[in-house]
Amino acid sequence: MPCPFRPSAAELKAIHEDVSELADIQRTLADNHANLQVPDRVAHQYQIAGGPVVMRIADALPPNLTGIGLFVPGTEHFGIGRVSTGLGTPHSEAQPDFLGLRFSFLADGRQIDFLSINDPAAPTDTHTEFVDLLFATGHASAADGPFQLAEEQARLIAALTKRMGLVGATRTVAHVVRQTFRTFRSSTAVQPYWTGIFEAGGSVGKFSFVPEADDNHSPGLHAAADHLTRDWRARQKAGDINYTVYWIPFVDEKRTSTSNMADAWQEDGKSEVATIRFPAADLATPDARLWAALAAEMVARPGNWLADTAGKIGEPPTAFEIARKAAYQLSQRGRNALELSDYQDVFGKRKIGAALRKELEGRLEDKAQRGHVSEATS
Repeated sequence: MPCPFRPSAAELKAIHEDVSELADIQRTLADNHANLQVPDRVAHQYQIAGGPVVMRIADALPPNLTGIGLFVPGTEHFGIGRVSTGLGTPHSEAQPDFLGLRFSFLADGRQIDFLSINDPAAPTDTHTEFVDLLFATGHASAADGPFQLAEEQARLIAALTKRMGLVGATRTVAHVVRQTFRTFRSSTAVQPYWTGIFEAGGSVGKFSFVPEADDNHSPGLHAAADHLTRDWRARQKAGDINYTVYWIPFVDEKRTSTSNMADAWQEDGKSEVATIRFPAADLATPDARLWAALAAEMVARPGNWLADTAGKIGEPPTAFEIARKAAYQLSQRGRNALELSDYQDVFGKRKIGAALRKELEGRLEDKAQRGHVSEATS
């Protein structure tokens, strides 16, 4: 198996410097887009759904996972889930884009986060290329007018070419177009998702989330701008939305690369390790709105994880994931996200207390008054 990357102080500093312009990109997005009245996420800004989830760990687990963090056989954990579109600006859900699925739990007093997208590969091979892509989306967010989508794409290609050169930009755009076309032809956000690379018990691997109901189809030629949000709300109102969680172990660099992040992993050796349930709920109720606000306002980042029983491994196992962790920290600092201490008791009490309720209501009201858009419908 590959040796997990253990960066020196100098290497860690260099990675943080590689993503340091995330704060500038965050401000650029807010400056360029009329519906962003405060700094928001650099990616996955637009929320489709958010609220309580329940995770049940399987009775039998791979040896490297057993007993680490959440992964105690047969246990159950309360958490917060979030579903989102990939861009950092409000936009029609009918556009080509990534979708994101995030789950957050608590283990041994630490937040545990699973961040995933609806494609088995990352948008770029390296973290510096990913920053280039984020820079280009920030530049593209200034597009406006009747041909906005075409202008966005032209601006993105121009910005990527400036950063990567023509060959690199062409390769990246072709890869991203293929990935985002999955959402363009989807009628629902209830579909498979894949995480980045985790370390657990001395091994590395990925997690995938596969829905119990697989009935995604073409949305047709005239999908509504909020069709994914409407579909999710209807499904959760009708019943539970269930996912099976799989661990996909590293095999070798050819089949499960830890360096070429834009290559999808082969999944022949995957094993079922848990189930996650979004309980049936009417997401239009005031209480559900507060849970959705918590899902939007709380922190979540790569690196919120326990890789060993002692909890001594402080960084993710690849440079790409370390960079993502640093980027998320910058983005969350820039949007004044709630920290774990603000909502930690929610995981045990399974309810939102008075102080947190007041804080969330205040944030919702402030953004509403400013005209800040972060979801499809109110």
